[in-house]
Amino acid sequence: MNRRAWILLGVMGAVGIVTFFIAFARPTPAPPKPVAASTATPMNTYLIDVAGWYEITPNESAVATPFDFSFDARAMPEKIGQWTGTAYDYGAAVDQWFENPDLALSSVYRDERGHTAWFSIFGSRGRKSYFLFEHTPITSYPAAGWTLIENGVTRIPVGEKSIATQKTTLAKDGERRIVFYWYLWQNVDRDPEKGVSTMRLHVPVISTDQDAFEAGADFLRAVFSQVVTWRRF
Repeated sequence: MNRRAWILLGVMGAVGIVTFFIAFARPTPAPPKPVAASTATPMNTYLIDVAGWYEITPNESAVATPFDFSFDARAMPEKIGQWTGTAYDYGAAVDQWFENPDLALSSVYRDERGHTAWFSIFGSRGRKSYFLFEHTPITSYPAAGWTLIENGVTRIPVGEKSIATQKTTLAKDGERRIVFYWYLWQNVDRDPEKGVSTMRLHVPVISTDQDAFEAGADFLRAVFSQVVTWRRF
């Protein structure tokens, strides 16, 4: 091996070592701490993001909610803000989509203005968590005959801050839906072995796309009532 090859090999090795320390030796940041709404309402904190199995995007946020979305959760909340829900069972399709996920909860919610929202959370640990990112609304809806009108990241104001979600508009046979979807972690290191969840909110359009979007935004603000001041780096 000539001198040039040895130098190249040394540079590649140095880059590998630096990459390892950047990715894995960085100190784990402190968990985010919410401001308690009241002593009678404990708040749960989570991290949400618009993408990534291992990927962390600039849209990552720390959020707080009075609701339990951990792997110990047994049901969706009956009330979320002004929305009232009833449990909805997707049946065996969920096992087919996500390979028998460790967490699968869904409910249909309605408000007094006539809006309907299907809200779901599916979570898995380890290898199975990959399927949460493979099966998304932009793949499942078109496979069922829906036309994808648009898809991209949108921001939802929450107080003086905001959260980011993926937002998709779909149409089929004169029906339109606005779908919000994002991912949730209980651990700040976002280790898939500890578990990751996908959350989806489907809102049928009953008047205009903007009206359905605002209904979904209202629902999301009721779910995540706080955006916690927190920085990963």
